[in-house]
Amino acid sequence: MNKKLIVFAAILATVICSAFAKKAEDLYSDKKIHPTDRNGLEKFLGTNRYEVLDEAGMYIKNLVGKVKAKKGNFIYRRGTDVAGFRIYYDTTAYTVEMAEGPRKICCDAIDKYMDDFANKKLDKKAKAEKTRKTYGSAPGYQEYGVAINMMNYKAKPKFHFGYVFMKGNPYFVIHVEKAKNLALAGNATDLPNLETIPQNYYFTRAQAQKLKEFICEENIGLFHSQEQEKLNSLKADAENDDYVEAEDYVERDDYTEIKK
Repeated sequence: MNKKLIVFAAILATVICSAFAKKAEDLYSDKKIHPTDRNGLEKFLGTNRYEVLDEAGMYIKNLVGKVKAKKGNFIYRRGTDVAGFRIYYDTTAYTVEMAEGPRKICCDAIDKYMDDFANKKLDKKAKAEKTRKTYGSAPGYQEYGVAINMMNYKAKPKFHFGYVFMKGNPYFVIHVEKAKNLALAGNATDLPNLETIPQNYYFTRAQAQKLKEFICEENIGLFHSQEQEKLNSLKADAENDDYVEAEDYVERDDYTEIKK
């Protein structure tokens, strides 16, 4: 009986420790998200936070209900597994970023959407509130502000993946839940309007495929390995950048003094 209790206690302790470890894991910690190689001016201006890469296209439904095409850029956080896109949503600039696990969930969701589209399994009569979450959810990260060079706020909302019919056509959608502004968390200056707003990013099949090709691990893993090679090369150059020993210089006695 005592042995059974000991085994049970050990299993329970393992489960509890695992649960705490999982809860403590932060895919988007400040240390991970922000590069340490930015200089003081870049940190002050909020620039050079990530690599701005290819153009990203999608559709957005603004506050007055009109759907319109929007263009942004794919982005990648140097030295991390975080990537996504940056775009203006109404009058606010937002990033939509995902670590490796969430990126895989998004890629799998796009594959399911493509398969359901090809096999005519998309439910045109279902409510958008349901179908936009049909392919799963994942923790995400956002930075936002009134302009691209003034994105001083951050949030960690949940991302949902699914599809929505608009004007008879099914679009792949990333639905972003409303989330609090973590940049001001705990401060007396917190205001409700500094939270993110619910967002819906709609993609045609071609746009969804381009998104998948960018955020897939094969592509981001390549960016990461190239970045590591670059950092290792810079580190090696710095270690080898020694001063020339004195005996390597030729003594001269014909230097001209600089006149004041």
